[in-house]
Amino acid sequence: MKTVQHLTLASLATLAALASLSAQADDGVVIYGRLNATFENVSVSGGHSRTMVNDNASRIGFRGTEDLGGGMAVIYQIESRIRVDGSDSSTPLATRDSWVGLRTQQGTLRLGRSLGPIYYALYDYISMHNHDTGTSSDALLSSVIFGNSNAAGGRMNNQIWYTSPKLGGFTFDATYALLAEEPAASGSNRTPHNLGLVTSYDAGPLHAAVSYASTQNTTNLDSTGTSVRFNNDRAVTAGGAYNFGPVVVGGLFERSKRSTLSEDMTRNYWRVSAMVPMGPHEFHANYGRAGDYSGTNDTAAAQYTLAYNYNLSKRTKLYTYYTKIDNDAAKRSGGGGAYSFLGTAPGLDNSSVALGIRHNF
Repeated sequence: MKTVQHLTLASLATLAALASLSAQADDGVVIYGRLNATFENVSVSGGHSRTMVNDNASRIGFRGTEDLGGGMAVIYQIESRIRVDGSDSSTPLATRDSWVGLRTQQGTLRLGRSLGPIYYALYDYISMHNHDTGTSSDALLSSVIFGNSNAAGGRMNNQIWYTSPKLGGFTFDATYALLAEEPAASGSNRTPHNLGLVTSYDAGPLHAAVSYASTQNTTNLDSTGTSVRFNNDRAVTAGGAYNFGPVVVGGLFERSKRSTLSEDMTRNYWRVSAMVPMGPHEFHANYGRAGDYSGTNDTAAAQYTLAYNYNLSKRTKLYTYYTKIDNDAAKRSGGGGAYSFLGTAPGLDNSSVALGIRHNF
């Protein structure tokens, strides 16, 4: 799900200049980021394997606040992808979550680009070992929450995002994203869009959330042009995590619907995770299972990860993991599950053994 973006020296100079100007005007500006890379051996079932250095969603960002008084403040964030493995030479800025917003006593409103609250409240929350990045990131989650597109890391442009004040541990988020600026095809008078709703509850060691996502009219499903049928895809997800002290456990369950030319197909997906912290050591296990789409066979898959992290400090850790995507049967005929972190053909299994280092700043 993560894109391959890179900042050149010119781009970094531009960011530094922006940070300098912001710092002069606003003492609330913060420069932050993450450098995260792995040395991996990745392989495909019945095929090749290779060794590589892989970037795991490294980034640099600027965020800040201007207090306007009366409980009101302007907030902003500009975040960009960087590559520590040098595998891309493109130079875009603001490729990750980037927005400007207004925080009031009635809630927070953001305008811009982001993954949205559903991802952060559920999927990312239970991926504890590597923050859902790299080859061990969740390959089975529904693309409905990203407007049916993993382009640019699944982030949606043209997005408005509202977050309510916390009410007795509950927080409500709503997003609406225009996935294009005009109808996508003839026969439609509606702009392709995504709606996301999530309610979260936080109390001490407990975090729980339930969400609804809908993506509509991004595709005319009839490639022949003899009729018009647009997609109307949905997903309902519930999950969370609980910190018992000796162990942290998390999980989610998702029911999604995907439109095809002739019918609407449903799929169940669930994932569980656990972390056992022992001083600077962390032991992780993570398992997910996506079932067959209704009316199909051998379209399911499982993904599991075993990981160990060693915290050198609060900001730096060494880690290692083994992860595998196990697609269902019918691999010999090119069928089976279509899940992959290597971009391989449907039905082929992917696996990786990785050693990495992550530093937050």
